[in-house]
Amino acid sequence: MIKIKAPEAYINEENILREGGKYISKLGNHALIIGGKRALDIAEEDFLKSLSDEKIKYEVETFQGYCTLANIDKYADLANELGVDLIIGVGGGRVLDTVKAVGEKTNLPVVTVPTIAATCAAWSALSVIYDDKGEHTDYWLLKNSPKLILADINIISKAPARYLNAGIGDTIVKWYEAAPHLTNSSDLTLRIGLQTSKLALNILENYVDKLGTEGEDNNTENQYKDVIDSIIILAGLVGSINGGKHRAAIGHAVHNGLTYIPDTKGTLHGEKVIFGLIVQFILEGKSEREIDGLVNLLNKLELPVTLAQLGIKDNVDDKIQSIANSINFNSDELDNLNFKVSGDLIRKAIIRANEIGTNSLKLQAII
Repeated sequence: MIKIKAPEAYINEENILREGGKYISKLGNHALIIGGKRALDIAEEDFLKSLSDEKIKYEVETFQGYCTLANIDKYADLANELGVDLIIGVGGGRVLDTVKAVGEKTNLPVVTVPTIAATCAAWSALSVIYDDKGEHTDYWLLKNSPKLILADINIISKAPARYLNAGIGDTIVKWYEAAPHLTNSSDLTLRIGLQTSKLALNILENYVDKLGTEGEDNNTENQYKDVIDSIIILAGLVGSINGGKHRAAIGHAVHNGLTYIPDTKGTLHGEKVIFGLIVQFILEGKSEREIDGLVNLLNKLELPVTLAQLGIKDNVDDKIQSIANSINFNSDELDNLNFKVSGDLIRKAIIRANEIGTNSLKLQAII
């Protein structure tokens, strides 16, 4: 069975939150709004006015922490107590993953309002679950994507560039993680995902290639929209196509292992994932030219290419071993993968990735 999940509407326009109530009124008239403090500070004035203009009642809750089972239960209970008929999330991935799971648990429609484009969380029918310490514990496959996504280009474009770059990194990984599983008998879900992620890859590589090019206007509205749409729509769609088969995703597995190292708590999802892609390239036996090409692209985006950039600066060998030990794939997940994966190979690949990244930074400093 193939399931492709998508919202009923995705709107990416400048200042769309000023009209948000017009679209949300079709879904409900009493909302629980959950958002990060900074996200609410940025978005709520225009957004809340648009809700009031449409006679939509709302309750606002400030989100803290991670997308945990406890937070999901807390907000689901609150939604039931308040008798709301709609859940709205405002912010980044932690908030949006939480509200999607709350909507699933309460059987209420969900609206996502991303204020950064650091992941595809606004779209994907998936919530990444952590514990209170920020350590990855599980993935929750959801029945549906959000009903509505309101992506205000004006707000997202003003966020620190680090978030967009992390989103680019997370999206680039999607194609490279899936491609090694492709065989002549590969199922349609994989082929759809590959074609979708390839389009995103092409758009983003073109964007990165033009960064800093003299005489090139890299901040035009259309180009910026394409980048945001690639991160939210295309990557989100890839994560919302389900054929019932789990496949090993090396970059995300390395990310998950990194979350168990307290030193990395200050880094973003896409920053950890993209370092994991360097590890994958080494496991695949890609050429020095290909690996250097990836590392140079990441340097251009100021994304991590070393463990030190991820926060790991002492007891490095022990922490590398810990990351490698945390990655365990079953045989089904590795089925059709065209390179070998083991704990020792992952450990060696992390060491090599760190060496290559360190050398690239030294070379940059000389130049």
